[in-house]
Amino acid sequence: MDPETLSKLGPEWVVPLVGYLVHENNKDNGGIYEVGAGSVAKLRWERAKGALFHLDESFTPSAVLKKWSDIENFREPVHPGTESGINHISNIENAAKLPPNEQGEKLDYSGKVALVTGAGGGLGRAYAILFAKLGASVVVNDVGNPDKVVEEIKAAGGKAVGDRHSVEDGEAVIKTCLDAFGGIHIIVNNAGILRDKSFAAMTDQQWDDVQKVHVRGTYKVCKAAWPHLYKQKYGRIINTSSSSGIYGNFGQANYATAKAAIVGFTRALAREGQKNNILVNVIAPTAGTAMTRTIMPEEVV
Repeated sequence: MDPETLSKLGPEWVVPLVGYLVHENNKDNGGIYEVGAGSVAKLRWERAKGALFHLDESFTPSAVLKKWSDIENFREPVHPGTESGINHISNIENAAKLPPNEQGEKLDYSGKVALVTGAGGGLGRAYAILFAKLGASVVVNDVGNPDKVVEEIKAAGGKAVGDRHSVEDGEAVIKTCLDAFGGIHIIVNNAGILRDKSFAAMTDQQWDDVQKVHVRGTYKVCKAAWPHLYKQKYGRIINTSSSSGIYGNFGQANYATAKAAIVGFTRALAREGQKNNILVNVIAPTAGTAMTRTIMPEEVV
C-alpha cells in the first residue's frame, strides 16, 4: 500500500463510529466494536454449545477429556446477550437425568508440583484435593488458613504444604513451591475477594483492593514462576475470570474490571508462552462458595 493511501487510514476514521454511539438516537449499550480503515464491525460473545456432565464421582478430568470435542464444538454456537450467562440451575436439573460419565484416558500428575492460590476453602480446596488425588505435590496457598486442606490431603496419602503469603508477594509464593518440592509446573490463580458496592458509592480503597488481589496477584504469581517454566520448557497456568468480567454485573465495577483484565492478560501470556510449552488458559467458574454466599441468595448457593 502506498504512503498516500496509508496516510488516509488515520485515527480520524474512528470518529464517525464514536460520533454515532454518543448520539441520542443510538440505543445500543454494552457493545464491543472493531473499527479502522473504513471497517466497522460489532463483536459479540460466541459460546460453544458445550457438553453436560452427570454430577457424581464419574465427573473427572478423564470424563472431560472424553467429551472435549463437544466442549470446543462451535457448529451450533450460542450468542448470549449482555445478561445471558449459562443457566446453571437448569443445567443441574438436566445433568441429574444423565447416566454416569464415560471416561477417557486416565490423567496422572505424578512428579508435577501444583500451586493453587486461595485454596483454604471453596474452589481452591477442590482444585488442591483433585491434584493431590491425581499424584501431584500441592502447595496450598491461602492468607487465612491453608492447614486444614493440607492435613486433609496428607490424611488421604497425598503430598502438600501450606503457604500463607499474599499473592501480591508472588516471589515468596513460588519460593515455597521450590523449597518444598523443588519446582513448579502447574498454577491455578484462584485467590480473590469481593468488595461489592454501587459505582456511585464505591470508594477508591474498594476499587484498589480488588485490583490488587485479582490483577496484580495473578500477575505477580505468574511473573515469579515464568523464568522456571521457561527454563524447563513446560508450564500449565489457569487464571480465573468471571461472568461478571464477561457480561458485567451491578455493584461490581471493580470486580468486573479486574476479571476482564485477567482475560486479556491470559490471552497475551498464551501467545508468549506457547513456543516454550507454557500453556495459559482462563476460566469463568460459578460455584456455591463462601465468597459467592455474600452476594447470592442461599437457595442459589
